[in-house]
Amino acid sequence: MAWFREWLEGRDRAPVAPARPSPAAREVSEEPASTYPGERFGLPETGRGSVATLARRGGQFALDALLAGLLALLFTFPVPPQNWSLLTWAIIMVVPVAVVGATPAMALLGMRVVRLDRPERAGVGLLWTLVRTFSVFFVIPALIVDRDARGVQDRASRTVVVMTR
Repeated sequence: MAWFREWLEGRDRAPVAPARPSPAAREVSEEPASTYPGERFGLPETGRGSVATLARRGGQFALDALLAGLLALLFTFPVPPQNWSLLTWAIIMVVPVAVVGATPAMALLGMRVVRLDRPERAGVGLLWTLVRTFSVFFVIPALIVDRDARGVQDRASRTVVVMTR
């Protein structure tokens, strides 16, 4: 039975020398792991320009949804806004982000959307804003974040949400 135990534990085989990694594999493995969100983009760890937290972005989403519902209610009162609030929400998400890079709630909470390929410019552009809004509409993709706290909508539109203050 001892041989069976050794076989199960893998002690019956001679030690195998590790294979030499290819140069490409060495480059990937030698890349230092980022210690905070946004480090690989050159963003600061905290303060102005750092990546916004998921909690703050969730609060922004809730505030924008509330604002959209209230604005839609202004036009449909006394009848509930129903789907008109979705249209209002889409307008709130698309127009300001495309032009200035922030929704009303983002501006209130001190955040803005920045394109990674041109961070110095205001606004994200209409096409990328539509991609972001379509992804955020389904909520779940926004909750799937990578190591830089970027949701699916940010990765798809090549953006990141940063703090402005």
